[in-house]
Amino acid sequence: MNYLFYAVLGFLGGCEFPSGPPPASEPSEPVRPDVLLVVLDTVRADKLSTYGYRNPTAPQLDAVAAAGVVFEDVTAPGSWTWSSHASLFTGLEPWEHGAHISMSEQGVDTKNGNWGLLALRPDVDTLSKRFSDAGYRTVSLAANRFLDPALGLTRDFDIAEVMKDDLLPDRAAEIINDPSDQRPLFLFVNILVAHAPWEVFPAPWSKRYEARLSDPNGAPPWSVPFLMEKSAGIDLLRSSEEGGLSGHKQLLTGALEIPDSDMPMLEDLYTGGVTAADFLLNKILEPWTASRPTGIVAVTSDHGEYLGEHGLWDHGLTVFTEVVDVPLVIAAPGRLPKGLRVSTPVQMHDAYGTLLDLAGLPFDDRVSLVPVTKGASRPGPIVSKAWASRSW
Repeated sequence: MNYLFYAVLGFLGGCEFPSGPPPASEPSEPVRPDVLLVVLDTVRADKLSTYGYRNPTAPQLDAVAAAGVVFEDVTAPGSWTWSSHASLFTGLEPWEHGAHISMSEQGVDTKNGNWGLLALRPDVDTLSKRFSDAGYRTVSLAANRFLDPALGLTRDFDIAEVMKDDLLPDRAAEIINDPSDQRPLFLFVNILVAHAPWEVFPAPWSKRYEARLSDPNGAPPWSVPFLMEKSAGIDLLRSSEEGGLSGHKQLLTGALEIPDSDMPMLEDLYTGGVTAADFLLNKILEPWTASRPTGIVAVTSDHGEYLGEHGLWDHGLTVFTEVVDVPLVIAAPGRLPKGLRVSTPVQMHDAYGTLLDLAGLPFDDRVSLVPVTKGASRPGPIVSKAWASRSW
């Protein structure tokens, strides 16, 4: 994927997020805004420059923040893809919508190995259905295979496709610039590149490890079994021997230890992936802001990633802050203020009611954060849950 990031150094210098012209005054009929919802998969808030991280990991997200509202204290309802995306798409907790983990053979996707995925309840309205019922064209483009339409989370989108990260910007541009459908657009995009394995990307703090991780003779001894083959990087998702435990599981059991001196390298590799995700966000926002300058843009994450904190790695089975503290940034020209930071604790899946509210649509009993941007409290508790997993 490195070819995608030939401009990353210039990109790190800054990005713009055009605010566009103000909405037309007193329209005869409600003008429904276009809506772009992006999940930066596996991106924890504290590693984003938007949330105070020391390196400029997210210049595009910084630009969206300058044009809109940053929610500073955001909790995901789950600590992995399945349950959190289901909550984002329904506005409900995982134990309400039903899409979480099973310890039995029950569940979807069993033909490819039992992940224990319990299906989303069929009677629950999804965000895509609500927008579709309001006359929107609805499209999901995702790099995460758990969002394959065959598994059911993206069931109500007109178009739902899964592809590699590097194909997302061009496909999004095709959808955004398609003149054949004049309906307002609800576009959902999942960008997976920050997820392990951790490739060396051209962000300066990551790029400096390229030579070291390209040569087994110069790499840290513990890392040699996990060096990536097609590009420099570390893949702790794989095993060091046939049929053995993955690198992550070896770390959890104590079979593998990483010296303290190499821990900063892993963080730099991970945050290089965060910047790669932000770069793809930039490439998607270029055609979006050019053709839809008054559209709504919301950016969040489904969960974070452990980097050794609490003796943990990966994500999914626990709910410490490293995996449930996520970003939520919403820009809505003419509907939300610019440059506002909100410290009130909120939930990631409050985006459901908020986007419907901003589009002028009913959001029923779901939470809208529009009143929170004006100083109101968010109703209800902040919750997150993980389940034991047979496969993990």
